[in-house]
Amino acid sequence: MTPPSKSQAKAEAKRAFLIEQATACLAEKGYANVSLRDIAKESGVSLGILHYYFASKEDLLLAVIASYKERLIDELEREVVTAPLDSWLPALVTVLGRSLQEDRKLHRLWYDLQAQALYTPVFLEQVHRIRARLHDLIVRMLRRLQAERQAPLAMDENAASSIVYSLIDGMILQSLLDEDKPAAEALALFQFAVQHFLASLFPLDQK
Repeated sequence: MTPPSKSQAKAEAKRAFLIEQATACLAEKGYANVSLRDIAKESGVSLGILHYYFASKEDLLLAVIASYKERLIDELEREVVTAPLDSWLPALVTVLGRSLQEDRKLHRLWYDLQAQALYTPVFLEQVHRIRARLHDLIVRMLRRLQAERQAPLAMDENAASSIVYSLIDGMILQSLLDEDKPAAEALALFQFAVQHFLASLFPLDQK
């Protein structure tokens, strides 16, 4: 692969910087309360420069969400999906707990995007793409469990994946809504629920 030229590398670095600045701004104030002009001011660039890299506020929000979710998916891939089977669930709880602590406002922005997706087709396409990647990770984990237990799932793997995804999604949303409660409480309930659900997935499993 041909390495990027100096001008390409500079443009990519500038784009990454603008995404970083926009992430902080959007996560703090929410999509509806921030304009491109606000983000340009926070970034120390002109509105024209910002428009050069991003056609619209919608385009910039998609770039912000894609960057944040890509990082989370990489962490799940590295620390959970490929983890030893006897420690994958604690590893998942650790990753989610760290994400809730470090990226709490970005999680809020993700739910903001999903709400906007009900009315904006371009957002809906991105939401479907990200959810599909997360579902794929869950399916891969379920297949590893099947192979290790040498037992079939008690339900269709796509249905099982949807339930696990809903448990994760619900736990994160509940934690965001219950600001006065520690995230550890939501994580403990989540781990308990996943353990019981997995027991129902492998009813004949004696391990």
